[in-house]
Amino acid sequence: MTEQYELNTPFGKVFWCVLPVKNHLDEILKILSSATGMQLTRNDLRRTPEGRPEFPDSGLDANWTHSKDVCVLAYSFTAKVGVDIEKLRPRALRIAERFFAKEEVDLLLHQGIAPDEALRQFYRIWCRKEALFKCKGGSFFGEILSKNVLADKIDGAILQEIQLPLESPFAAVVAVASREH
Repeated sequence: MTEQYELNTPFGKVFWCVLPVKNHLDEILKILSSATGMQLTRNDLRRTPEGRPEFPDSGLDANWTHSKDVCVLAYSFTAKVGVDIEKLRPRALRIAERFFAKEEVDLLLHQGIAPDEALRQFYRIWCRKEALFKCKGGSFFGEILSKNVLADKIDGAILQEIQLPLESPFAAVVAVASREH
């Protein structure tokens, strides 16, 4: 059985686990079936018009993401969740300069931090934006990408960084919000 981790949030418990990307949907269905006590299949998976996964009538909210060979699943029976991971790899910080909030650009490019730390912070911020978008919805390019996400609470959602039990460096964030938003 895949090891599961738990986050205690103001919106209730959130469970998450790391899976291999290969056959990840089959593994996700096994985990969610076990958690709900219902046999969930691919036929139970619905997508919102924005592409967000849903399992109507299951009693839970689930979201997953993958980067390279790793998938992370997050789910909750009491909250809405979004999750994002990114494997750290060299990337031009010009993306941040062009799209991120001023405070984020200042952190990455104008505070004299070492290039390795700037890269780590870039992916931390990127994952916070993606997880928030997956949790709350809205417009990624017109709203979330330029939003300052350095705080741990944004637009009613809690952003929680998680440490993956892996040797390779990844950034990972779970966003959690009320189901009634």
